[in-house]
Parts: sequence; C-alpha cells; structure tokens
Amino acid sequence: MSKPEPELFHWILRVPKDQAAFLYFQLEANEGLCFYSTLDQSLRESFRDIEIFSPASLEKEVRHFFESMQDQVSPLVLLEEKIPDSAKAVETYSKGGKKQNAR
Repeated sequence: MSKPEPELFHWILRVPKDQAAFLYFQLEANEGLCFYSTLDQSLRESFRDIEIFSPASLEKEVRHFFESMQDQVSPLVLLEEKIPDSAKAVETYSKGGKKQNAR
C-alpha cells in the first residue's frame, strides 16, 4: 500500500495595502504556520497580493488564523487549491508560474 503524496495548501490573497504590514507581522508571529511572499505585480497597486503555502495538514489552522483576524484584515481570496508538496511544484505554482484564475 503506497502512502498518499503530501500536499500543500496554496492560497493567493489580496489585502488592502494599508492592512498588509499588519498581516505580515501576524504571519511572522505565527512562525511555522505557513510561508508567504508578495507577488511583484501588486507592488505598485493599492493592494498586495500575497501568496501563501502551508502543509495541507495545517489547512484547518491556517483558516482559523484568518478567521480570527477578520476584524483587522479583510482578504479577498483570489486562488485556493491543493498542490503536490515538492520544490518543483512550489517553483511551478509560485509567483505566477501557473496560470492563476481569480475565484
């Protein structure tokens, strides 16, 4: 019997620029929950598109994290999916490597 392939939870969120620093601070304070980066194409806009990767096993915790912050940060979910957990997959999906469709 083969083990299931590990998966990553992959989100792209859009947050207003004035809320982004607070969100980055909270993500850093919750180290180990996920890793994230800001998509370059949003740097000249009034918002920040933030890409988040987390082990699928932590999806419940990531969702709880964002639910608990809904009074301070109002993200728009642009993409939500599960992808294979591998360096190649992250490279493919990260920062626009895969065509990303808004939900």
